[in-house]
Amino acid sequence: MIRLIIPLLVGVLGAIYLHFQSLVWVSYFGIALLVLVVMYFVSKKKITYLKELVFGGILNVVLMLAGVSLIVLHTSNFKANHFSKFSDAGSQYIISVVEVPKNKPNSIQIVGEVQQVVNDDTIFASSGLSLFYFKKNSDALNILQGDVLQISCEFKSIKGIKNPGQFNYKNYLRFNQIYEQTFVAENNWRPLVTGNVTLISFASKVRDKLLSILKENGLSGNEMAVASALVLGYKDDLDPDLKHSYSSAGATHVLAVSGLHVGIIFLVVDTLLKFMDKLHRMKYLKVVIILIVLWFYALITGLSPSVVRAATMFSFVAVGGVFNRKAVIYNTLASSAFVLLCIDPYLIMEVGFQLSYLAVLGIVYFQPKIYKLVYVRYKSLDYVWQITSVSLAAQLTTFPLGLLYFHQFPTYFFISNLVVIPGAFAIMFIGILLFVSAPFHVVSILVGKVLSSIVFVMNWVVTQIDVLPYSLIEGVSISIIECWFLYIVLLLFVSGIEFKKLKYFNFAIALIVGLFVIDIYEDLDLTKHRELVIYDIKDEPNFNFIHGKQHLFYAQSSLWENKSTMLFNVEHYWGSLDLIDPDTISLNNEIVEGILLYDGNVFRFSNQSFYYAASTDSIQKVNSLDFFYTESSFVPRELNCKHLIIGRSVSSWARKEYIDYAHQYGIAVHDLAKDGAFQFVFQ
Repeated sequence: MIRLIIPLLVGVLGAIYLHFQSLVWVSYFGIALLVLVVMYFVSKKKITYLKELVFGGILNVVLMLAGVSLIVLHTSNFKANHFSKFSDAGSQYIISVVEVPKNKPNSIQIVGEVQQVVNDDTIFASSGLSLFYFKKNSDALNILQGDVLQISCEFKSIKGIKNPGQFNYKNYLRFNQIYEQTFVAENNWRPLVTGNVTLISFASKVRDKLLSILKENGLSGNEMAVASALVLGYKDDLDPDLKHSYSSAGATHVLAVSGLHVGIIFLVVDTLLKFMDKLHRMKYLKVVIILIVLWFYALITGLSPSVVRAATMFSFVAVGGVFNRKAVIYNTLASSAFVLLCIDPYLIMEVGFQLSYLAVLGIVYFQPKIYKLVYVRYKSLDYVWQITSVSLAAQLTTFPLGLLYFHQFPTYFFISNLVVIPGAFAIMFIGILLFVSAPFHVVSILVGKVLSSIVFVMNWVVTQIDVLPYSLIEGVSISIIECWFLYIVLLLFVSGIEFKKLKYFNFAIALIVGLFVIDIYEDLDLTKHRELVIYDIKDEPNFNFIHGKQHLFYAQSSLWENKSTMLFNVEHYWGSLDLIDPDTISLNNEIVEGILLYDGNVFRFSNQSFYYAASTDSIQKVNSLDFFYTESSFVPRELNCKHLIIGRSVSSWARKEYIDYAHQYGIAVHDLAKDGAFQFVFQ
């Protein structure tokens, strides 16, 4: 299976990155498969080395084309019945709510499957997912997963990244087959079918019931939030500061239901049903029960990629056990990945899917080798070393992805895991015991207190680790190519160990030196970098002057204090440029900071002039400026500037007047609301 999955992965990734979107690839796959079948029967008559070589080559081509075909066939907006093919002004849509609605600050977000498009008296059967935002009211709050709604709306394409270095939300949704979004007005929708029971909606109701059991038995606050996230995969109530503490401590993985949690469920059920191994026919019933429990747990925890992967893998293990087949773990992993990618090839782009498989591979391969490096005589210390070796092994294979996606590295992960891994086992086991004992209130209250105490201790340890000096190295930025380089280095070291050949170590060291040289060159190049950036953030005027690794940033305190907004929109770009912490700009006083002069409302930076007009400013005339950034809807009578940047606060009529004036007099204009962040690099 390992040999088979490699060409399949090549085909899947090639189709995604090269945007293969033609059915002709499916035809190529069919032709190649036909050639393979003919070759198979020809080869059976007289087997030669050449025929085996050709057969193997054709098989790899078939699997690569299979990967491409899977992407083509799973790309929803490529299908002939995608709802966008029938959408028109005035269309109405029949949608089914396919996920649990999310309660946003100002709206209710729903992922809906468009089942029908109604144009006048014509009804078109359709498919395709979209994001729907409903105005928050009592009716919208009552929408449940499985409901069928009739709506009238106008779809809009989802915009790409607005700021440099920002997470590409459009790509994320594209990989989940969502390409459009819409806001549904209060009077433009009505329910058609409510309380519709599906397997997923039933599982969601079961999860809600289990959440209520946790609350009824004394769990509240952060203890309730962490217990529900760890046991049931429900993370909506997690406090942002607590999530940050778990991230800083390198313990986020216990909050996301994954292989660890599914493995515990598997062990508990397998142990409870051990008596069924004695009877031959009962063994089959045992496997059926295990499979039902595993996949129902996967359902109530949201069917995340990591849970689906783990449930699939343990399903292979359970079925193999019935036939007394002990599969090699690498083959089991490859088999589960192969099956999942055939069902949904876009899973390969899920961060959870990637981290999950790499973590398991790291534990399986590196943990025994790391563990053998140190002999520990005492059992208690040996247990500590076992957990530490597991943490080191998992971190070794996942840290490049952590740097790529999250731009950070938790320094004390090996300490936190000494608590959170056994803590997760205890919480999972006691959580199951609490659900089982729920009918016996006296017992369940006692179990609930024990569970709450364990979660409290785990939270306290994690928050204490978070406040340690240098607990989290932030602002680290690497490219996809650098991430691949790191994995190639790791693979070369593994090859050197396995084949005991010095040349692999030499190649690895050469690549490491090459990475250092590239990094030094980039640092030297960035010392000359001078740039003006105005980030596109709703209701938050800002601008950023960058000179080498120094920079000055103006923003209101409301933006500075919003850590998630800063991280999502701004700080990743700072990390990519290796910038030091910025100095903030106060507009009340004259500033001379070496790289910036501010006097009389005009900034002087790199021999260029910059003026910022706040939303309350009323300016009569703009004189000889290089950059004029306005949030004001008051349009000056005369604009004498080279670059006009229009902020989000400007009204629509004033925006049009600004743009018309700029076009008339040949002024370069940039509209933040339409064009995203403004960037100007000084030569």
